[in-house]
Amino acid sequence: MNRNVSGTGPHQVIVETNSDPGIREGTIFRPADLGEGERYPIFVWGQGGCSRDGFAAEAAMAQIASHGYFVIADGDPQGNQPNRQLGGGGDVLLRYVDWIQEENDKPCSAYYQAIDTEKVAANGFSCGGLMAAGTAADPRMTTWGHTSSGSFSVDQNFYNSIHTPVLIITGTADSLGANENGQRDYDNISKRSEIPIMMFAKIGADHGGDLWAQNGGHFTRISLAWLNWWLKGDMTATGKGMLVGGSCPYCTDNTWIVSSANLP
Repeated sequence: MNRNVSGTGPHQVIVETNSDPGIREGTIFRPADLGEGERYPIFVWGQGGCSRDGFAAEAAMAQIASHGYFVIADGDPQGNQPNRQLGGGGDVLLRYVDWIQEENDKPCSAYYQAIDTEKVAANGFSCGGLMAAGTAADPRMTTWGHTSSGSFSVDQNFYNSIHTPVLIITGTADSLGANENGQRDYDNISKRSEIPIMMFAKIGADHGGDLWAQNGGHFTRISLAWLNWWLKGDMTATGKGMLVGGSCPYCTDNTWIVSSANLP
């Protein structure tokens, strides 16, 4: 596909689509150097507004892929499909996971043995965050989170289904109520003492914050550090160290509210 995207990571990024069942609705952002020894974790993303535009968060997806992740964003490049239903779509993201895990095992596939199929994450913006929440109970998930999103009411069955670390990113001035929804999820999930969870709230930020800034802004910088921590075991200032402890820039920045519970 003739789409020039890039990020700050060491990998050149390729954007492509595939007409196979299970993936034809998604847009792939991936490192160009597949098959050169490194295996890439899986990251699936749900779009805001229930959109099916694969380029809706293009800068963020390219940034994450450039740091060594196989990214599948919901929606095709044309973005002319009907929007998804609010509160659904977790099954769509899981079908993307199914597809790439199967491709990794096929000797005839371009992705053969290039994917770390045991490291899987989901996230999404607004409506897409609810899609990501729909993956939370799947046993293959390593972590998940949502961005300017969250449950509309307390759902204890949902909270009880969570088995992996959770990341919530929001803005305190969210005009659509996502800050309150995210806080509700944080408050209830944090009661599960075995579930690590963090919430980053940018003071004064509206819906989506700086997600559309260059390289996906700080919202994506936080998400990437979280992925590096939980999917790649990165304890340095590009992973856990960016989010926790003395090297965490957000922890000492009075324009951010950082909450955490049950961290290792």
